Amino acid sequence: MAAIVVPVLLVFAGCAQLPPFDTARDEARGEMQEIVDLLPEDAVDHIEDPIPAGFVSCAGGTKYTGRWLVYLKEPGDAEAAVEGLRRDAAAAGFVEDELLDNRDDRFGSRRGGDEEAPLVGVSFDEDVDDVPYVEIMVFARCSQAPEGIE
Repeated sequence: MAAIVVPVLLVFAGCAQLPPFDTARDEARGEMQEIVDLLPEDAVDHIEDPIPAGFVSCAGGTKYTGRWLVYLKEPGDAEAAVEGLRRDAAAAGFVEDELLDNRDDRFGSRRGGDEEAPLVGVSFDEDVDDVPYVEIMVFARCSQAPEGIE
């Protein structure tokens, strides 16, 4: 009996291994960049990253949460850009999460619909000066804690 239990425990222990924080963060930021790259060429004026370190928390580990504010050269195009990104993200292999309230002005999706893939949320908003932007948020998979965070 012990010979069966040990291999089974090792298999489950292997499933519980969390990737390094940097790996999960880089994967998530890569998905954010994939969405930005779907915007028309030369449409982006600049991107602000108000939380570059990301928020970190989740059961049994940490989770990078990123947020980019994508300002377009034509700010009035931001709302229409989200509608276009919804269509183009689907064509690029992102599948909308069915549990979210996806609409023309906001949606959440994962690469290939994989529940382990980072969840990327795209929406339209305005800053304190009423300048429209495309907001891209990402929620990475759980990972090991980054250096210095317990």
